[in-house]
Amino acid sequence: MLVVGILCFLGINRASAEAPRAIPGAYSLVVLPDTQFYAQKFQSNYLAQTEWIAANTKRYNISYVLHVGDVTQDNVKREWELAVKAHDKMKGVVPWIAVPGNHDLGSTGRATSRESLMSKYFSAKEFRQWPTFGGLYDKEPGRTENSFHLFEAGGRKWLILGLEFGPRHDVLRWANEVVAKHADRSVILVTHAYLRPDNTRYNRWLKLGPKKNAGMDSYKLSKDPAGYNDGEDVWNKLVSKHANFSLVFSGHVCYTGLLSSKGEKGNTVHQILVDYQRDPTGGNGYLRLLQFHSDGKTVKVQDYSPVLDQASSQPKTNYELTLDPAPRN
Repeated sequence: MLVVGILCFLGINRASAEAPRAIPGAYSLVVLPDTQFYAQKFQSNYLAQTEWIAANTKRYNISYVLHVGDVTQDNVKREWELAVKAHDKMKGVVPWIAVPGNHDLGSTGRATSRESLMSKYFSAKEFRQWPTFGGLYDKEPGRTENSFHLFEAGGRKWLILGLEFGPRHDVLRWANEVVAKHADRSVILVTHAYLRPDNTRYNRWLKLGPKKNAGMDSYKLSKDPAGYNDGEDVWNKLVSKHANFSLVFSGHVCYTGLLSSKGEKGNTVHQILVDYQRDPTGGNGYLRLLQFHSDGKTVKVQDYSPVLDQASSQPKTNYELTLDPAPRN
């Protein structure tokens, strides 16, 4: 109690005493890894994450929150209602984007179809109220599974592109058009299943055996006539083709991964995986904080849990990235 009293006297919030140091002059992004088990049964973790984000938005100059999918475990009303309650903690404080994971699709979250409750609870009406909102997939203007957002920070213009689990062929057509129309913006892609923990992209063309999930063929929605694309497909058909792609974030599998690849135009794209669902209580509340230095190129990446008030001990959870210069129109 004496230690707590001293910390309070010094003006230090005990709940975030071990949080990452805020870098002067930086702006930040926060990544929310798969929250499926929080929505299902460890609800306080989800609420703790978004409460911490809201309370620390000014401290870290947080520009956006990126949810990499599997918002829920079973794609049912009760879990989506909890997700809304958690995200409402950030309402009017910081904008966010979310994409559906396989557990947000189909009956009881089994990805048997593209049906999802996401657009009912994370609605287009709400998205359109944000000044940073850009638009939705042009063939489904009432659904929020595929969206893009625009913001500017640190003198750099950004485009955040959110794509569904195993994006359909026509969704990639739309995504290419959106990126091409914003050639003066650095692009961040958020999608659920893209990078594997071994730092390779999901690739259905590789035959790695039944216990090595190389692609998404095992999901029933892969039989949809509209088609689907895994990580390697998305890289070849979308990400690698544009000079302004900078970052890709995904979840789906534990724990972390990092792959930096050159696109066709010579630009470096940092592809990042983060997911903690195997940890106790569905992930122990870990989130990822990225602080973008004022030099316009250095990014500090750190994983932190406001639930445990500690940094992650997993590999590849505390490092720096170097961004290419911002694109010119």
